[in-house]
Amino acid sequence: MFSLSETTWDGLKKVSSSGEFTLKSGLKKFINIYKIHNVSERTNKMKKFIKLTIIIFAISLFHNFTYSQWVSVTSGTSNFLTSVQIITNNLTYACGFTGTVLKSTNIGQTWTPLTSPSSGNINKIFFPATGNATTGWAASVSGLYKSTNSGQNWVQQVASTVFADLLFPDLNTGLALTSNNTLRRTTNGGTNFTSINFTSDASIHGIAISIGSSSTYFILGLDNVVDTSFIFKSTNAGVNWTQTAKLPLDYFAMTFVNASTGIICGDAGIMKRTTNGGTNWSTINTGTTNDLQNIKFITSTKVYAVGSAGTILKSTNAGATWVAQVSNSTAALRGLDVMSTDDNGIVCGASGTVRRTTNGGSIPTGIQIIGGEIPGSFSLGQNYPNPFNPATNITFSIPNAGYVSVKVYDIMGKEIADVVDQNLTPGIYTADFDASALPSGTYFYRLTAGSFTETKKMILIK
Repeated sequence: MFSLSETTWDGLKKVSSSGEFTLKSGLKKFINIYKIHNVSERTNKMKKFIKLTIIIFAISLFHNFTYSQWVSVTSGTSNFLTSVQIITNNLTYACGFTGTVLKSTNIGQTWTPLTSPSSGNINKIFFPATGNATTGWAASVSGLYKSTNSGQNWVQQVASTVFADLLFPDLNTGLALTSNNTLRRTTNGGTNFTSINFTSDASIHGIAISIGSSSTYFILGLDNVVDTSFIFKSTNAGVNWTQTAKLPLDYFAMTFVNASTGIICGDAGIMKRTTNGGTNWSTINTGTTNDLQNIKFITSTKVYAVGSAGTILKSTNAGATWVAQVSNSTAALRGLDVMSTDDNGIVCGASGTVRRTTNGGSIPTGIQIIGGEIPGSFSLGQNYPNPFNPATNITFSIPNAGYVSVKVYDIMGKEIADVVDQNLTPGIYTADFDASALPSGTYFYRLTAGSFTETKKMILIK
């Protein structure tokens, strides 16, 4: 249980004073000692050992590069990065602790620091994708700030208030959620704000706000003293609010794709989903016990979540099932955004950590077209070899251009990997699947293309 008086809470997101989550890990060192009595023999063996070490190191570098889902990027700061927003491939903003504001014009490959609104921690930055997206807002622990020149300068619009989240559907209409039981609402770009209590219970603190439609908004509230979370709903664009759910445990993030379907996540990997506008919530198995700090619908079916210990999760069925992705990081992650059009994505977090992807975080696989023949029908071939260890090939035929998916599931029906997740032209293809990280057992792989679906079984023996 956490108390708001503890320094481990900033903007009601659980972090340590250094911005890192507390992790316990052990490292075992194995040392092989060889007794070599002959000097020349020792010299020759040392040369062989050094050569072997270099080869192994080179192979490990190649392996990490080849199979990395998310690539490390230098942000230029060691401050905790709390939020990131990809507006276009040429414009991305990020923010974080001690007033950090960053800008990228190449999808996060390089970053430029911008003027800080204040020295306080910034929990959220948002630029409505209207016009050239030069006007935006920053929700800080010291107030709410607005920029009209792409973050070069900032003007404080609300002072002496801790803001946890904000939402501006356009340049005029906006809601800024405080860390207590109130929010600020504007219809003229922040020239005037109306203070609204989304609940009369002062022990409930605002955590996140999400939009389901032009008139339907949701707020996630938390009473962390008693480890209880609350869902509030407005059907008139944030003017009036009603409580729709009271849930045990601490939830830290929320996302809605429409007025009916939404997901919340939080402490120790907990997650729930609603399909009736927040009235009822069903538990989702995420496959992790790490804290989940952020979640976002990218499309109606594609969802990402991030959290402690470098956790990145992806769902391709609106949050029903989840697959862990490789972040190559142990840092706490909170900022998250992925483009719906081309799968360019960025996550960020503790110590200035930034990871970026250009393929939605999928492990690169060898997908090759076989010959120039256009098949007359859809088909899915038996993988070869089968049984296999650790890699196998999957062949499939596509007579029409369109989106193609090949997924792998375990014996319990849990999605394990995306082998193919992209648009393909007509042809006969072969795709490589590497199961090095999986245990021996029976697995199923499924081809989905248009209305066609076919599933086959394969056996991994190690």
